[in-house]
Amino acid sequence: MAGLGASQRAEFREATKRALALRAAFRCSNPGCGALTIGPGTGIEDVEITGTAAHIYAAATGGPRGTGGLTFEQRRNPLNGIWLCAKCGRLVDTNTGNAYPASLLRAWKDLHEARTRMDHGGISRPFGWIHSMEILEDVWLAEPATLRFSRCNMFIGANGVGKTHLISLMTGFTAPSAIMERAGRPSSPVHAAITWYDPHPHRAEFRAEGESLRFLADGSEVPFVPQPYRVVSVPTWSSTISREVTWLAQNLGLDVWTTKKLALSVPDIVGGSVKHVSFVGKGSAARIKVEYVHGGQVITDEGGRGHRLSPIVGMEILIALAETHALATPTLLLVDGSLSSLDAEAFDHLTTLLSSPARGFQTVATLAVSARPLNPEWTVTRFVREPNMRRRNGQQATARLVQDGVSAL
Repeated sequence: MAGLGASQRAEFREATKRALALRAAFRCSNPGCGALTIGPGTGIEDVEITGTAAHIYAAATGGPRGTGGLTFEQRRNPLNGIWLCAKCGRLVDTNTGNAYPASLLRAWKDLHEARTRMDHGGISRPFGWIHSMEILEDVWLAEPATLRFSRCNMFIGANGVGKTHLISLMTGFTAPSAIMERAGRPSSPVHAAITWYDPHPHRAEFRAEGESLRFLADGSEVPFVPQPYRVVSVPTWSSTISREVTWLAQNLGLDVWTTKKLALSVPDIVGGSVKHVSFVGKGSAARIKVEYVHGGQVITDEGGRGHRLSPIVGMEILIALAETHALATPTLLLVDGSLSSLDAEAFDHLTTLLSSPARGFQTVATLAVSARPLNPEWTVTRFVREPNMRRRNGQQATARLVQDGVSAL
């Protein structure tokens, strides 16, 4: 089959279809569905299968989501397949698949297989999935927008276009201070809604204007929205993370001794560059000493008081924290700005770690305009600054959003 072009349909082998079905436990991988796709047929020995092995990237040129530059063999590889019920199989391919990009389908598959793996192992783990955010009114954007989230999400754009503001919207339901005290535009209205699954669909909405704040949960007004997911976030890790355990505990929201235990567990939980963690000093006065791999070398880092941890080490601690929280509650990791300052090797390492199928949480990160490539697991939202953006509420809107090559407006 070598040399076949993108126009040749890359149908799945029967063994591939069966593997996709079995790995999904014959349930639809759409987190909003989960329908059982196998059951008794009409005869005493008959079995009826109503699911389908759907292509993530299209089987041939012109299909939904395109071929993504994949070869014939890659398009019929199990990595390019997802098990869906017949209804969802048709749904994701409507309108050339624009509403269901490849990164979203990959995230559905990863999440569903991870959940099935836990169930099969007898491990109880909560199910949660942030599906979309509607920005109904916001002075930063030229028009309302809807963003769809996969497991790994990257906001890319120049400084001053609203990336950090959109990150703050993700915390607006449980910690609205960042919205209410937004710098420079304190009176501009912000109206947003988030849809998530647990596995049933839910919608929460808030509207902030001046000193007024209003919440709705599934259509009913409430004083606050019961936390649908845990947010893990430490601002600007690359420049501010101290190696002092007391500082780290305070910023992670953990007890000092819990923080020490978390740090010691990083090599086992993350499986990344950090190979060994120990401490210099005693009790709450201890500082972290760490051995990690970078540039093909093992680096021992035990700087003195006031020194900062490597951003690689800091991010791996953050990943370990998010992974631990995800064992008990749906978890969202927010990484604002830290990735932009990394060298190419560290950037590739951390984005690969975050997008690993082993991760049990969702990630939303920001990145300055950059030519650095991301692997296909990332859903990219670009903040496009355009001249002559119309004014909203007396102020100039900064950008429009383009997600996965399709305008989000």
